[in-house]
Amino acid sequence: MTAQERLLLSGGLVVDPASGTVDRKDLLIEDGRLAWIGTTGATPARSATRRDVSDRLIVPGLVNSHTHGHANLMKGIAERWTLEASLTNGPWLAGPRDPETIYLSTLVGAIDMLTKGCTACFDLVYEFPRPTVEGFMAAARAYADAGMRAALAPMIADQTLFQSIPGLADALPPDLRASVGNFSLAGGDRTLAAMEEIVAAQAQLPNGISIAIAPTIPHHCSEPFLQRCMEIAERHGLPIHMHIAESRLQAVAARKIYGRSQVRYLADLGMLRPKFTAAHGVWLDDDDLDLLAEHGCSVAHIPASNFRLGSGIAHVRPMLARGINVGLATDGANSSDSLSMLQAMRLASFSAQVFVGSRDEWLLASEVVQLATRGGAQILGLEACGRMEQGACADLALLDLNHIDFIPATAPLNQLVTSADSAAVTDVMVGGEFKVVDRKIVSVDTRELRSRVAESLAKLSAATHDARTLAGRLEPHVVAFAQSKAQEPLPIERRIPLKTR
Repeated sequence: MTAQERLLLSGGLVVDPASGTVDRKDLLIEDGRLAWIGTTGATPARSATRRDVSDRLIVPGLVNSHTHGHANLMKGIAERWTLEASLTNGPWLAGPRDPETIYLSTLVGAIDMLTKGCTACFDLVYEFPRPTVEGFMAAARAYADAGMRAALAPMIADQTLFQSIPGLADALPPDLRASVGNFSLAGGDRTLAAMEEIVAAQAQLPNGISIAIAPTIPHHCSEPFLQRCMEIAERHGLPIHMHIAESRLQAVAARKIYGRSQVRYLADLGMLRPKFTAAHGVWLDDDDLDLLAEHGCSVAHIPASNFRLGSGIAHVRPMLARGINVGLATDGANSSDSLSMLQAMRLASFSAQVFVGSRDEWLLASEVVQLATRGGAQILGLEACGRMEQGACADLALLDLNHIDFIPATAPLNQLVTSADSAAVTDVMVGGEFKVVDRKIVSVDTRELRSRVAESLAKLSAATHDARTLAGRLEPHVVAFAQSKAQEPLPIERRIPLKTR
């Protein structure tokens, strides 16, 4: 159907994230919106195409509040990688790439997410050594072709990993110490000039695609660079999205560099604001959370990546208790692989239960669904998405109640969080148009996708061979350095300590 036609989804089991209820409802869809929601059989007298969905669980489209489209060609590549190992490999993981490779990488992720019930994402787009208008627009076109909504943020910095962590470069053998200059970025002025070019071209963005800015990690950015990022954000009204307190080493490094936490430093700099998102937030303490709450910031919770990279377990309940908006996310396919928001929901639920305390602190299934819908939509600035109410965007995921995950359907909301797999997703709609029908993507032609991806990956592998070889030599030294700082004191612990006799 097109967004202009009326469609009646009749008799579905409808999930409302706001109330945490699941009820049989009729949904009337018109002009890309939910025009009416009500009791089955009581639809207003309007002509509409009727579709019986009595064997479907209907959920607002899931929203991925933090991913990296450039990583989709590197699915499964991280074997025993820590965050610091991943960052060491970053230069070859992301480039150099032509627009066609960027397009294909982004499209693979969009298809992955859509077929698993996700209708919108926040993508921190990375190009090495600096962003380009052509690359950014290629990513935007991929999401538009697939039919997803997306907020795209060039991920930028003016300092490399080896420049940003005190003592790291000195810990390398002399021959490697000299070689890390090969990973140098384009420089702050050129990078920010590129960012300005992308912002100036935003009128060319397809419908449903918006722009943000992502100074990647605080200590990877000099203070003047961050100030100029803030100025760009303020001048153009852009959201700011950053990796904050993701690993223990980041938390330790911040105290060495700034004499305080990353969050306190950013607050003192004036960077915290309602359109600021802190991604990961594993190593946030109570003072950090108070500051984020005070400034109306959001947090993107990314449990799969935090587990995959051994970063630790973020504590979500204290965030919600302070009124912080929290969205749920997968991260990129190099550290979360499947891009499954259903998997992210399950991990968010289970990981909340490892902290000492009352079970009353555990996340309810309804809260987890809110993280995956309304919370993420707020981060993307999509206030009409992630909701099941009249006037909301008709972004919907339909799951098969005949699938074994829902047999028997004893508690569908809980089962959505604790047992539902992507194989149960049958149909996905964005803005009133089906993008997935009967478990098949219909918005793009995928017949030659595999061969096109293989061709691009072969070119990319050849172009990045030397950088990958160098990263492989650097990686054990970087990881050893991070481990050597593991015992430095912090006010919190987010990993399970091993007791020795």
